[in-house]
Amino acid sequence: MNDFSTVITIGNFDGVHIGHRHLISMTAEFARRLAGRAVAITFVPHPHQFFSPSPHFFLYPENVKERLLTEFGLDEVLYLPFDEICNLSPEDFFQSVLMPLEPAAIVLGENFHFGAGKTGDINLLRELCAEKDVALHSLLMAPYKDEIVSSSRIRLALQAGNLVDANAMLGEPYALYGRVEHGAGRGHTLGFATANIQAPDQVIPKIGAYATRVQIDHSPDLLPAMTAVTQTPTFGAVQTVVETHILDFNEDIYGKSICIQFEERLRDEVIFISREALIRQLHEDCERVRKIKT
Repeated sequence: MNDFSTVITIGNFDGVHIGHRHLISMTAEFARRLAGRAVAITFVPHPHQFFSPSPHFFLYPENVKERLLTEFGLDEVLYLPFDEICNLSPEDFFQSVLMPLEPAAIVLGENFHFGAGKTGDINLLRELCAEKDVALHSLLMAPYKDEIVSSSRIRLALQAGNLVDANAMLGEPYALYGRVEHGAGRGHTLGFATANIQAPDQVIPKIGAYATRVQIDHSPDLLPAMTAVTQTPTFGAVQTVVETHILDFNEDIYGKSICIQFEERLRDEVIFISREALIRQLHEDCERVRKIKT
């Protein structure tokens, strides 16, 4: 037996939204009461990506997710290979995956399902835990606008350009992560040089212009910026491009990693009748960014 108590929570935790944070904080709290360890179980690949992989699916990259999980109080994150466990029955999952961790307690949302085909629910898990003298804490999941917060709701809000709801459910501004790439140079010719990233794995907010804050190479500074999400034809296909103009900034950051935090949606994408009209609009966008309080 372990000489410490393990308290477990389970989930995909994409985005580490306010519902996840409630689960994590309670898992950490129960572990402290038992002088034990708070452990999260998650899965690689994400079950959705295992069954029907698609681009621009994740809310956060894996390394960001793990950092957030530990920041909110977990002692350890265990990654289980989903292809090796996806066909386990609920009973086998409990016996062969959970019990070897010798849990003193398990903390989950009341809508939790597990096992092949999600055939196990919180009631079955309660019975299995009772047989092994494991405490089970089922929590009411955090609501937002009278509905349970979920990563799916956040994805839909971002794809609709609804930053207000997406950021409220995340508990912080949505962020894209990537390395600055060379673009077509259009912004530079207009006097608005941009840092361009693609973030192929993450959800891209709806096409349009946004007020953002940019972090470069993990610097503590958040720089005000105007970010355009647009689409361009590339080799016969349409590619989504994220172009960020950092205000009052002219350093060379090609190849550097940046984090773009989306604070507010400014407008839809517009087709301009002239170069001058586009430049006027870009000046207006940047002035709006300057006036936004963070």
